[in-house]
Amino acid sequence: MSSPSSSASSILVSQILTYSCRLAGPVLLFIGTIGCSLNLTVFCQKTLRRSPCANYFIAYNIANILYIYCGLLFLTISLGYQIDRTTSSLVLCRLHLYTALLFHSLSQFYLILASVDRVLITSHHALTRRRSTHRLAFICIALGTIFLIIFHSHALIFPNIIQIIPHVFICNFEQSWEGAFINYYTIFKETLLLSLMIILG
Repeated sequence: MSSPSSSASSILVSQILTYSCRLAGPVLLFIGTIGCSLNLTVFCQKTLRRSPCANYFIAYNIANILYIYCGLLFLTISLGYQIDRTTSSLVLCRLHLYTALLFHSLSQFYLILASVDRVLITSHHALTRRRSTHRLAFICIALGTIFLIIFHSHALIFPNIIQIIPHVFICNFEQSWEGAFINYYTIFKETLLLSLMIILG
């Protein structure tokens, strides 16, 4: 049996989370949308489009906008206003997790490609500099996008609506091999991203 003070504390924490999502969520959505839109406007300029790196940053900002509206907008609505359709529809549950995983990974992938391109273009060797081309940029973006779309397709099959306590449901991967895979994959991916950004940055 929980004490009245712990009950009051959990209610207070829940209210803080709700109101912070209601206030900060729309502000972050607005700032993120404006930032990505300005970046797209800049990188689509004719002078910058001459550089293959601009293609990576255009793809990066498109992935970020999609991630903002698939991830942050969902959190704002579900945590701030307690409207969560993913706990009542298995299709929406799986689609939400798939798009969140996919766009987050795509964003990181494009950023790494841009970093690799900067290493190529700033090389002292002329042959290495010549490898930074628009053709290579489009091939890398296309192949990487197709690979990640297929690689994350497991998120369209395995997530489920899980009851964690009476009358409380969440949309997530079940605690099986799939849940363990997602946990290890996330740790590996974030560590790899950080390492590559330190090496290439």
